[in-house]
Amino acid sequence: MDNRIIVTYKGKTFEIEKPLTVKKLLNEMGLNPLEHLVQVDGKLYTEDRIIKLGSRVVIHKVTSAG
Repeated sequence: MDNRIIVTYKGKTFEIEKPLTVKKLLNEMGLNPLEHLVQVDGKLYTEDRIIKLGSRVVIHKVTSAG
């Protein structure tokens, strides 16, 4: 099993070496939780979910069309 989390955001890839919650990940990256969705291994995660080592994460910016 891989001992890191691979995070992709805006075409860039980051590696994190410890499990953490979605909220903590967004905070560490300086991203507003109200403006971003986090997909972990193909599933949307809420802020309180823990991202485990070996996961692949994609962060999506949510935009308003109104």
